[in-house]
Amino acid sequence: MVEKATEDLQPLQMSPPNYMKGTIAGRAWQRITPILRQSTIIKNADRSTVEALCSAIALYRIGFDDVQENGIQTPIYKSVQNNRGEIIDRDFIGFKKNPAVSTMDAAIRQIRSLSSELGLTPTSRASLLSLTTDSDDDDVPSLADVLSGGDGW
Repeated sequence: MVEKATEDLQPLQMSPPNYMKGTIAGRAWQRITPILRQSTIIKNADRSTVEALCSAIALYRIGFDDVQENGIQTPIYKSVQNNRGEIIDRDFIGFKKNPAVSTMDAAIRQIRSLSSELGLTPTSRASLLSLTTDSDDDDVPSLADVLSGGDGW
């Protein structure tokens, strides 16, 4: 039913948008689009969702690289100065979280949500597959009828 309603839409383009070419997001696009094109549901109209997913993957990877380089937390020191303002010692006062950890956390949440929308999780694939199976019930309007305000619900 959904396949029929979306058959007139253009398939998702294989090449990433120009601004993504040569970036982590562009490489993510090249890995994801062949999978999405196997589904006849995801179309070029869904491009902004795919762009958002690829951007979230890039943000996650950038955050990951920063954490690998700088760790998940950094020590904090307080400078001790003499009466002339010269630093004579540094006292350790604790740790602070690397901001890249928060970036990674937000990116993971976006990746999960967008992956689900695009049918890239087992649960969402099962849901999309149930939408594409042909029904013998002719009384059920097509998605195109519902969206166009036809005889649908």
